[in-house]
Amino acid sequence: MRIRVVNQLWFRQHCEPGSSVPVYEQPESGFWRDCNFISIRNSDEPDENCAVPISGSQVLKLQFDDAISDPDHTLILFDDAMAQQIAQFARQLDRARPLFVNCAAGISRSGAVGEVLNEYFNRYLEYRPGDLDFFRSRNRQLQGNPRVRGLLRRALMPETSYGEDR
Repeated sequence: MRIRVVNQLWFRQHCEPGSSVPVYEQPESGFWRDCNFISIRNSDEPDENCAVPISGSQVLKLQFDDAISDPDHTLILFDDAMAQQIAQFARQLDRARPLFVNCAAGISRSGAVGEVLNEYFNRYLEYRPGDLDFFRSRNRQLQGNPRVRGLLRRALMPETSYGEDR
């Protein structure tokens, strides 16, 4: 499965070939019908559609902050329930369609989700070296959040032995 990690502004700037109108402004376009999406927004972002202007079975929208811990209890941390949501969503995806994962910056939260899903689809379920290389070449900016990475690995691949990622 081809996986791209992007920031939330990417959708407002990306245009399909032959068009000068960003895909965000074309919710009826084939781009939205032909791809899968996981969109993550900050806890203080009230707009559910801040990056992905559609809903449907090919879209999962989550809201949590990029943090490993929260001693002041002011943030929404990624938790087991969110990891299970992503795992359930991933298991029902049409793997013939590309997957776009986004958060505000496209580096940490979405980076961790993208890394784990790349492992899951392109190494764990079946070995797909072309898609593994695609992910590495298109997502060089990633610095995955270790909390997200650890919890999601346990949700998707519980029998796989990974070091503690928290």
